[in-house]
Amino acid sequence: MITAEVTNMLINEIAKQCGVTKKAVRYYVEQGLIVPKIMENGYADFSENDARLLKQIVLYRRLGLSIGDIKRTIKTPEEISRILHQRTLELEQEKAKQELLKRIAAGESVENLESEIDNIGADTIIIKKLLDLFPGYYGEFISLNFSAYLTGEIETDEQMTAFHQITEFFDNAPDIELPEDLREFLDEQSSLYSGEEGAEIIGSILEKRNRAIEDIETFVNDNKEFITEYSKTRQTAEFKNSPAFRLMEYMKSFCESSGYYDIFIPAMRKISPLYDTYYEQMLRANSKFLKLNPEFSE
Repeated sequence: MITAEVTNMLINEIAKQCGVTKKAVRYYVEQGLIVPKIMENGYADFSENDARLLKQIVLYRRLGLSIGDIKRTIKTPEEISRILHQRTLELEQEKAKQELLKRIAAGESVENLESEIDNIGADTIIIKKLLDLFPGYYGEFISLNFSAYLTGEIETDEQMTAFHQITEFFDNAPDIELPEDLREFLDEQSSLYSGEEGAEIIGSILEKRNRAIEDIETFVNDNKEFITEYSKTRQTAEFKNSPAFRLMEYMKSFCESSGYYDIFIPAMRKISPLYDTYYEQMLRANSKFLKLNPEFSE
């Protein structure tokens, strides 16, 4: 229990107070969930409010909330209602699947249950619908790049139209034919970001990217040395021969030739208000970044 006498604590003290490890505290600080004061000696100085917030985070984690969900809940308490609704839908869908499997095990034909199986996914969140439709490389591409913006359900006719445009776009897109080494590289990257831990990593990356987009001038000022070094590195033969660069070039070519910018992106903006907001912010941030770092416009 957090007492009124606690006013300032070091990391080992707040960890003990809240029953977590020091590494867990550092992780939550890195994720921006807790923002302690930094003393002149470089040590983090945690307040009673930080301890109270940490305890909330720990309890939310025990309830199975991801880091992204916790961030949104802390910022907007009403977010819990959305999470509860999503969890309830998932539980209802799992229960319905179990009942159908029991009927199949009892001798019913799976083909005769097609309409009931289709009905299970009627309220499924958008990203799961797309991953069911595209289980291969396109599914991995959607998941890695857009899953954070597709956690809602289809609620309007405009969203349904956009959903059909997205599925038609990927269904008619040419097959992704990567060299063997790039396939292995993509598979490795996908495995890194799979499961709950992978979702948290993606969430952390998106959070940092969003902070940079919201205040690009501060980002550039705080990362001048890194940006300068990266500008030099990207000109080297080693970098241009790396799997990451070659995959990026392949996807750039695909996007330019497939209608990605003309069909998919407009549909994404219609199906996801969150992505539409991000896209507008990204355009403004990119314009400012190129003015500050013209060498990247080459």
